[in-house]
Amino acid sequence: MRRAALLTAAILLGACSVQVSSGSGYVLREGAIDGPNQMEAAIPATIQVENAGEYPHTLVVTNQRGEVLAATGLVDPGGNADLQVDLAAGIYVFSCRIVSQDDDGNLIDHFEQGMHRTVTVG
Repeated sequence: MRRAALLTAAILLGACSVQVSSGSGYVLREGAIDGPNQMEAAIPATIQVENAGEYPHTLVVTNQRGEVLAATGLVDPGGNADLQVDLAAGIYVFSCRIVSQDDDGNLIDHFEQGMHRTVTVG
């Protein structure tokens, strides 16, 4: 009986552990965010973020209503950041929301240049 109770407790503790599924890192680069389109639900979770681009970027997590749920600060080129998130099952948008201006005065919107992806947490 005691062994069964210990086994049950171990199973329950394992079910309560909060780990992001493997492959949950995201790489930021000009015009793209590389990483998985699906994650297992993990509350809370840590997402590893790497900037492989030439310019600073951010990773912003929004829900389907566009509300910001989590965001990194600026991640410099070659830099890394850990983003703590608390995501229930659902659909989210991971994006870089930086808007800057080039030397000619043209606006450069990282989101519009393709730095976004839809991620399903399930």
